[in-house]
Amino acid sequence: MQFEDLQAFVTVARLRSFSAAAGSLRVAQSSLSKRVQRLEHHFGVALLKRHARGVALTGPGTVLLARAERLIAELEDVERDVRGVLQQAAGTVRLALPPATSPALAPRIFEQCELLHPGIRLQLRESTTDNIHGWLTEGEVDIALMYNPEYGVNFEIHPLILEPLFVIAPALDRGTGERASHPDTYSLRDLATLPLILPRRPHSIRVLVERLCAAEGIHPNILYEIDSIRSTRGIVERGLGCTLFSRTWLSEAIEAGRLCAIPFSSALVNWKLCVAQTRREDASVTIGTVRRLVEANVAELFADGFWHDARWIGDASEH
Repeated sequence: MQFEDLQAFVTVARLRSFSAAAGSLRVAQSSLSKRVQRLEHHFGVALLKRHARGVALTGPGTVLLARAERLIAELEDVERDVRGVLQQAAGTVRLALPPATSPALAPRIFEQCELLHPGIRLQLRESTTDNIHGWLTEGEVDIALMYNPEYGVNFEIHPLILEPLFVIAPALDRGTGERASHPDTYSLRDLATLPLILPRRPHSIRVLVERLCAAEGIHPNILYEIDSIRSTRGIVERGLGCTLFSRTWLSEAIEAGRLCAIPFSSALVNWKLCVAQTRREDASVTIGTVRRLVEANVAELFADGFWHDARWIGDASEH
């Protein structure tokens, strides 16, 4: 069985016409017919039924088409991968990571890139999702990890992890110094009365809170606007309010008994960690190589339990 015969059969089967397939493949119709006949002789069954309006699949032809399409797609992937290796990924790739993720992720990515792809030179920037989104839009970075990013024409987005957000509250009562009392869960409507400390727009958590509250017809009770999670953590520990964040980045303070993490009764209070890749065609092989490194290391950290309470939503082959 020859690959050209299989490709000819798939094209005829898809287009339901020998003449249309011959035009698509830019070969003579007689040559195309011979290829399909050779394939039918190989299997010993008719794969196509010829009629006045074109062709139709037989039972064996339907089975072969499904398997052949997957096989051709896999062979095309192999060809792309081999060509990518031959092209030797090289050049500068500008990477952007959120501050909470970068200390755990960046050393792994830099080390593996140096070992496996010495022709690639990485540049790293750290900031919040809103700043990173601006860098991607303006073409200032090539690969980025972001939470709840907005889609843009200059880059493509691939979700990796879904992580719930919690009400982060002080563990001790400010007045008595005793252990503070908190409910088992909070509802979305509680955001109208909780003393909230939140970042300014367009931070992804602020946008999420305002969207969820608008759907409930309530206004969030925001006492302070603070963009730094480190400062917010300290102020919450002092009992001056509470915030919304994931447990991952505050686990040390929670385990030490300085903060409490109370879940929401609604599953809507979550954020997605996504990887974004610029659509720069001039460096697609190199950028794609770094993106795969980022995704692989995020998957490894996830498997190690780095993200508390999270769920993997990326490609199953990555985890």
